[in-house]
Amino acid sequence: MAIDVSAPETDVGPMKDQRQNQILSAAKTLFFERGLRATTMAAISETAGIAKPTLYSRYKDKNAIFQAVVASILDELWALMDVEFSKSGRVEARLTAALVAKYSVVFDMLQSPHVAQMMEDKVLYAGHAFEKLNTDVAKRIEGMISQAGYTNPSELTHLILSCAFGIHRNARTREDVAREITAVVYALLAAPK
Repeated sequence: MAIDVSAPETDVGPMKDQRQNQILSAAKTLFFERGLRATTMAAISETAGIAKPTLYSRYKDKNAIFQAVVASILDELWALMDVEFSKSGRVEARLTAALVAKYSVVFDMLQSPHVAQMMEDKVLYAGHAFEKLNTDVAKRIEGMISQAGYTNPSELTHLILSCAFGIHRNARTREDVAREITAVVYALLAAPK
């Protein structure tokens, strides 16, 4: 008879989710305030209000927590966009609302002095996750544009996403992000189908 020597699962159900949320929330706050490099496992443990052994039982190191934080941010971005994509109405309005939702959050994140460094680090630790989100978003937009009857959905999708990316990187305010993305989407989709 084999003996199970694995550690028992002590966190189940809502308590597990609560601890997970505590860890990710604390880590995200610290990463934004201090940067990835200056944030320690001890600081995450203290800020989350959990013991270091509990933290280490879930994550082997800070990079694993960073990957989990990035994954949670990407899930949040996709959820925001999906709500807008899924609404009824004109394609221009739905695309605009989805892109404004995404890039407004990204704009807010870029207000942290440490996010630029984290964006470089994300390539090392989570570049594939960002690439997957971007690919999924592009496919969704291209499908919507194609379904709306445009003859060049791939080209329009590329132009819209390139413009939206540039806008959020150069905007001075959140309102600029919304106004400029709206202008671009409507201008590009106003052309004959």
